[in-house]
Amino acid sequence: MSFRAWLSVFAVQIVGCIAPQPILAPPAGEDVTFFIHGYRASFLATESGELAYITPGQGLSKGDLSLALPFAGQRDFPKYPALHAVGPLTRLTAIPLILELDPYASWMDWAKTALPGFQVYAYDWRQDIRESGRLLCERISALGPNRKVRLIGHSMGGLVSLACLRSGHPGAKSVVKVAFVGTPFKGGPGQWDDLQLGTKSSSNTALLGAEALLTFPASWQLLPPEPDFFVDEQGAKVPVPAYDAQTWLTRGWGLFAEQTVRENPAYRAQLEARLAEHDSFWKELGDLEGAAPEWKALAIIGTGRPCDVAWRAKGDVVDLSAPLRGDGDGTVAANRAVPPKPIVAEVVNTGAEHSALLNDEGVREVLRQFVK
Repeated sequence: MSFRAWLSVFAVQIVGCIAPQPILAPPAGEDVTFFIHGYRASFLATESGELAYITPGQGLSKGDLSLALPFAGQRDFPKYPALHAVGPLTRLTAIPLILELDPYASWMDWAKTALPGFQVYAYDWRQDIRESGRLLCERISALGPNRKVRLIGHSMGGLVSLACLRSGHPGAKSVVKVAFVGTPFKGGPGQWDDLQLGTKSSSNTALLGAEALLTFPASWQLLPPEPDFFVDEQGAKVPVPAYDAQTWLTRGWGLFAEQTVRENPAYRAQLEARLAEHDSFWKELGDLEGAAPEWKALAIIGTGRPCDVAWRAKGDVVDLSAPLRGDGDGTVAANRAVPPKPIVAEVVNTGAEHSALLNDEGVREVLRQFVK
């Protein structure tokens, strides 16, 4: 089950609980392994400790609070105050022994004893991926000199890892190995309908609605580098100027279907900023140049599960009801999970589903051998 699917199922339950974060001792030796979670895969809380994302029961109603980031000129609507990450999603239980979802709890419980110096890097997945990468490098630097650091990045966490390594930050020099697990190196067409419609959590349309996603740099940076994921009725690629702000306004895409939003200069500025951040991110990260990096790389790629690879376009209309499907792990297409040159990576294929890649015994053994 994909992350989107289990989130929708889980959120409708009335009762439930959340497993705490694992207790991790500071690394004692020179060997350290950092785990970097993926998009929408860490808890977010207010300064007072109130959990804003995600709790059992948040999908019971249509919701009234949004995770939107604030900006000048933003219209008035209920939203959470400043939030910070409080750790990767662990185990969420709605009905004991019947409906228990385990994004990362069992993985972290296993990794803290199986992997050398296991640590967790939690970040606000709404923010620019490059900023999350810079903060990862700072976290590595804070460990002090003479450390040998391994990174295990799941999904967008792999892009965060790569952003750290490409930043030129001194902390990146301590990294000796990087495992990319289900990482969308060429973005994900499946992100397109989320930006158009928002990410629905069962009946909750406010938490991650289109209003919220407009303010998340990372949500836009997960789109493919080029708008090459539109096809005609026969499946042949067709050009769609999807990364042009005027196209969004003219066609009334996403939140800009509302006339008041189209006419609001503050919202247009947000759209232009997100598209610019998308373009600059992929320009910096997508076209790697030079010699192969000194760190050793591993890529875990899921296959055998259909995922969205293209959207059908006819004239000015993009059909969001019937995406073209292709091979992958259910979320990331296999051909988009291959590391770009000049990264030379050992590639291991698995039939595990995207959100469960790290819970697969075969994947765990490969990672254990890789980082030891």
